This record gives sequence, C-alpha cells and structure tokens, in this order.
Amino acid sequence: MKPSDLARATALSLQNISDASRLTPEKAWSEGTNVLVAYREAPAKTEACLIILLKETLQYLEYNRSITADRDILDAVHHLRDTFPAMKLEEWAIIMHRLKTGEYRPGYERLKLPELVDIFRQYEGERAAVREGNWNELKKHAPDRLSDDQLDALYKNYKKRRETETKELQKGADIKRVPVKNGRWEHIPYPNSKPERDGEEGGHGVQPVHPPQGE
Repeated sequence: MKPSDLARATALSLQNISDASRLTPEKAWSEGTNVLVAYREAPAKTEACLIILLKETLQYLEYNRSITADRDILDAVHHLRDTFPAMKLEEWAIIMHRLKTGEYRPGYERLKLPELVDIFRQYEGERAAVREGNWNELKKHAPDRLSDDQLDALYKNYKKRRETETKELQKGADIKRVPVKNGRWEHIPYPNSKPERDGEEGGHGVQPVHPPQGE
C-alpha cells in the first residue's frame, strides 16, 4: 500500500471508530488500520483517539477500582499498543464497546491494566478462532466447487495477505512517539518550524534589557 493510501486509510479509521456499534470483528480486521501503522502515519491523532476511547470507557463503567490518573491511562495505552501490535484501531473500538455493553465484564468491579490485557487477549483468541474456522469451512467445501488450480490460487492469495499484514507490523516498529512530560503532550515540531528563542521577536521570554548608552 502506498504511503498516501496508508494516510487516507488511517484518517478514515480514526473517523470510523467513533461509531463502534456498527463495526463487526470481521470488517474491523479486513478493512481496519493497524495500530502501529496509524501511530506512524498520525502519531498525535492516534494517541489522542486511543486515550479518549479508554478514558471514556473507564468513566462510563464507574468501577470502584480502575485507572483514573491521566499518566496511568497513557501508560496503559502504550502497553496495550506494544503488547498487541497486530490489533487494528477498529478492534480497539469494538473492545471498548463490548466493555460498555457488558459483553466483557471483569470481576470484582476492577478494571486496571492486568484486566485490560486479559480482555485484549480474549478478543485476539476469539478473532483467531473465527479466522481459522472460516478457512477450515472454505477448505471443506471448496473441493466440490473449485479445481485444484483454483484452490491453490486461493491459498496463495490468503498467504499473500498474511505476509502483507506481517510487513505492516514490521514497518510499525518505527513509531514516531509523541513526547510527553508529566502526563501531558508537548508541542510536536513540524519539519519547517523553527524554535522560538527568548528575547527574539515572537518569543515567549522576557525581552533583554540593555544598559543605557553613555551620553
């Protein structure tokens, strides 16, 4: 996929996850944007989106023991991103939606990072089971309708898609991380921007005071 296509796909995914109730796991996986690719294409927007998704879910559930501090939420997002690099943005939205609807219900009114990791693992296991089931079902019925050459071509196409997904994950290792300080985002410099210096026009510091010239 071309860089311009990746950028457009990322932007579309960031818009679509606001309506997670209409997403299906199959569509999220096949048409969604990988979380690491999204971080590479739009780091600030992606991080902000995931933080909002998680924070709104935690506030909605109102569990007695959950993550509340902004710094802890940011750390949780980073840990989940790095622990589940194959996850799609849309799948994050589905998981949060399922938490809100009670489909995923951690016990003892507790939802901290260990519980979130368990829920993400549960979702990945469900996804793997569905994909494996679909492929086995296809193989079971394909010989009655497809020739050996057609079945071989189908498998090669399936293998090619898996290789493409793996390459996207490898590309995602080069993430432009958003710098943070005390749990807050700092200014993200653009390539053509120049840092302002104290004392210069447009700077934020105090103008320099020069000694009076002798008469």
